[in-house]
Amino acid sequence: MEFDSVREAMDFLISYNESSRENMKVDGHKPSFEDLQEANREALYSACDLLGMSDLYLHLNEQTA
Repeated sequence: MEFDSVREAMDFLISYNESSRENMKVDGHKPSFEDLQEANREALYSACDLLGMSDLYLHLNEQTA
């Protein structure tokens, strides 16, 4: 998931997290906690990229390796 601007990423995060889970579908079913977490993570990482702050999440892979 990539956005053209930080505003677009923030708009997605706000609307996504404010919407009712009953209205959401992931592969034809209600999203699991992990599905919601992944969508949030992708949007946050994209916003970090746009702000030149990729280092905030890139080091996470080093800690789990």
